[in-house]
Amino acid sequence: MVLATGVQAANGPRIGVVSLQQVIANSHRGQSANEEFNKVLATYRSEVKDRAQKLSVLAKQLNQLKKDKKTKTKKYADLLKSYQKEREAYQAFVYQSNQQVSQKKDELLQPIESELQQVLADFAKDHHYDILINKNDNGALFASGAYDVTTQVTEAMDKDWAEIQAKPAASTKKGK
Repeated sequence: MVLATGVQAANGPRIGVVSLQQVIANSHRGQSANEEFNKVLATYRSEVKDRAQKLSVLAKQLNQLKKDKKTKTKKYADLLKSYQKEREAYQAFVYQSNQQVSQKKDELLQPIESELQQVLADFAKDHHYDILINKNDNGALFASGAYDVTTQVTEAMDKDWAEIQAKPAASTKKGK
């Protein structure tokens, strides 16, 4: 006996609807990747904040010199040049950081998405689905909850999670 929540019309295809975003977000693999991603993101955010504060200090110094009529123009010009150089470095760092964060996100998601494709294929085969539609794509404008198999796919994605987590621990113990 196969338990499933998808619906099959009489003599028609068996259809299931899956929220791939939800499967990734709720699966152990997705949560682990999200934790790692947030650590990387926090590092970049901290550096961006530090650089922004440095720029702010230079901007305040520039404004002070601008207000002080006794200030020599050479000192102001040097500080302005320093500010512009730091601003350019800041902008370059932010741009590079955004590129690296995006690349890291792709690195973390790619193996999960690849595995999810295999899980979906196995799930469809094991539960006799003819069609699985991504709930988040424009392909399904409406789907009754009776067709939603997101929870079951998430469970299928996580079925070997404990085993995967035990492997590194077991190999560490052997090394001691």
